[in-house]
Amino acid sequence: MSYPALQPALQRGSRGRGGPWIVPALMLALLGAALLLPHDALAAVGELTVLKGQATVFRGTREITVRRRIVLEADDRVRTAPESKVHLRFHAPLQGSDAIATTETEFQVRELTRRGKTHPVRLVWGAIRSRLAAFPRRTAFMQTGTAVIGIKGTDFIVYVKRQNASEFIGVDGLIEAVSRSQPDYSIQIGTRQWGEIVEGEKPKPPIHVPDELWFPALQEFSFPGETPPTR
Repeated sequence: MSYPALQPALQRGSRGRGGPWIVPALMLALLGAALLLPHDALAAVGELTVLKGQATVFRGTREITVRRRIVLEADDRVRTAPESKVHLRFHAPLQGSDAIATTETEFQVRELTRRGKTHPVRLVWGAIRSRLAAFPRRTAFMQTGTAVIGIKGTDFIVYVKRQNASEFIGVDGLIEAVSRSQPDYSIQIGTRQWGEIVEGEKPKPPIHVPDELWFPALQEFSFPGETPPTR
């Protein structure tokens, strides 16, 4: 483990009174402090709160039933029960971003900074609404079986109802969805627009979401404390 900000102080300390003993003592203190941190604090990527029903978290070989709240670790898989709804708040470096998952949805959370895992959320099945704050790395936020999605500073809903397709509704801002198998196939979706990525097909232009679909979607995926419009 490297502590670049401490290197000048360590070098000065090693030349002071006590000589070479200062560096090992300080490094042991830092190591001891790290060991005292709870495991969840070292691996946590966010906090999941059950708003309705329950969810199951798959962590390695464990299955954890959640009816209230749990801290999620990197690589946890979450499956919501029928008629359930959960709220996920992300920790740094995604601080300020959150998501809503509804009934019978399965997704996995990943550590943004881990090499080779650049998509913090992998949606397997179901539907998730995401509100993205700015985060430091330039990367897509979500991955499905057919697409990668997300531009920071946006609000959107992603549906996976078929294994060969992903559907999107833009709630606020402009998102881009790119086909995983054919990266030259992409679609940009603005506020109150619907579009989809279908495996092997060139995306069609997005269409306007009519009232009979728009308002129920905002109601279903409303965040805690949010009052969605009715008309």
